[in-house]
Amino acid sequence: MNLKNVLIKITVIVTVIFTIVSCDDDFNSVGSEVIGDVNFEDNEYNAVPVAYSKRFERVQTSGLPNYLLGVYNDPIYGQSTYNVLSQVLPARVSPTFGDNAVLDSVVLRLPYFSELVETVTDDDGEVTNTFEVDSIYGSGTVNLSLYRSEYFLRDFDLEEGSEQRQVYYSNDIRENFGPTVEGRLLFEINDFRPDENEVSLLTEDNDTDEDTDPQVSTTIPALRQVLISDAAAFEATELNPSNARVGNQELIDYFTTVFLDMEGSIELSNVNNFNNYFRGVYFKAELNSLDGSLVFFDIADANITLHYSFDKVDTLDEDEDDDTTDIVRDSEELELGFFNNIVNGIETSFNTTIEDELDDQDVINGEENLYLKGGEGSYAVIDLFSGLIVNEDGEQENELDFLRRQNWLINEVSMKFYINQDEVSSGDTEPERIYIFNLDTGEVLLDYTFDPTSNSTNPTISVTEHLGVITRDNDENGEFYKIRLTRHITGVLNEGDDNVKLGLSVSQNVNITANAEGFTPTNTEDEIIPFSSIISHEGTILYGNGTNVPEEKRLKLDIFYTESISN
Repeated sequence: MNLKNVLIKITVIVTVIFTIVSCDDDFNSVGSEVIGDVNFEDNEYNAVPVAYSKRFERVQTSGLPNYLLGVYNDPIYGQSTYNVLSQVLPARVSPTFGDNAVLDSVVLRLPYFSELVETVTDDDGEVTNTFEVDSIYGSGTVNLSLYRSEYFLRDFDLEEGSEQRQVYYSNDIRENFGPTVEGRLLFEINDFRPDENEVSLLTEDNDTDEDTDPQVSTTIPALRQVLISDAAAFEATELNPSNARVGNQELIDYFTTVFLDMEGSIELSNVNNFNNYFRGVYFKAELNSLDGSLVFFDIADANITLHYSFDKVDTLDEDEDDDTTDIVRDSEELELGFFNNIVNGIETSFNTTIEDELDDQDVINGEENLYLKGGEGSYAVIDLFSGLIVNEDGEQENELDFLRRQNWLINEVSMKFYINQDEVSSGDTEPERIYIFNLDTGEVLLDYTFDPTSNSTNPTISVTEHLGVITRDNDENGEFYKIRLTRHITGVLNEGDDNVKLGLSVSQNVNITANAEGFTPTNTEDEIIPFSSIISHEGTILYGNGTNVPEEKRLKLDIFYTESISN
């Protein structure tokens, strides 16, 4: 938009602002006012876009902002299983473990996304924290296994050249990597159900008084699994007899061989050597209940930690025996973080009826239903102003050409995407947000950029002027999503911007605007798909523009404008 046009529009707006009828979310008023010899009239134009769906058979799942683990049963689309393959990085390379080092325990920790909502201190000084966890889906259980992977995740695509980053896809683990991802079994958690409570940890009391009760510390809600040596199990049982512990000496010995016994080796000397030596870990989820359970976890804060003890000379006389030459035991840890190449494996058992419909879409005339499914799913394509209309002279004219020569002052443009309540299971399984983007480039629209409600810390209430939150009825069933495109359509009609096709997807986080690659069953070339759709597990069905859609719910682009009519 150039400065001249901006100034002209500002002048017109200032002139008519006291005469334009105010509009609410469902702007439908039409009025007029005469100022001098010019009649200003508010009107509404309804365009019917062509809309259909596109299914992806594989999507990029490397480089995601967050990862899913578990099994989710979508009431519309079917069951999806999410596994994770990841490289790990030690907190330090060329580690030294000290004299007579002994591995005491290995701790796996996957924190959930949570928020502290309340802290209560009782009369005894005991503190209880209450968290709100927004990253657990499903009320059932799953079996989780963690393996050492023998598959090497390379950094660069050898076919594209050394400068091209390797991209991994949702089907790679199940179709391309083979059994090498399931090496040595390290952890096994049967009947896993995520716990939203804080994690309590017992430690020895280091005070010098007579109080020998174990001390309790807490951490945020997380999946936490511990392997301990037989000796550590004995000590833990003595510390807390009411909770007898059983050692995992065989696995402790394995970790000792892999890490402590390799002190000073070339394998642990730098990151590249370590990645080739210890190629990663594989989290495998398996359904063992009707509902399943899915976790959206904070991989940036997840880790495997090796706790070990060793001999050292007590030069600081820490035991206060006035002897600075005696040998005492000390403890340390080595943390392994998940980093670099991380791949989410997704396997979806698609509803066959929906799958058949997605494979036979009418891209010329549009469809009655629009299928939006996150993960290895589908999104909608919106094609605006592509057909012919009958103009004021009774002649057929391209709709875009007709609209561009009107020179309307556009007040608001929006689309309401009505939910097909006959096809969906309403309630908590409905996505709260959908996301619209330039299908050619993946970029957000101008309305996103200038949305005053943008909130970088809370995506649930961010960009709500442009990307409206789901509107629900009195029974909490989803009715529609309202998308405003005023700036985008103004640019197309009045500024000569390209009339690009638009993509519409579900979104786990509307603040994430980066894009990934995906492949459809009929196209061997990669296509754009938003990351925020890939990390979303939910789906919905919206009404399209098909002739059998109820008229009041048929997809339309509503343009509210002011035009001047000379007397």
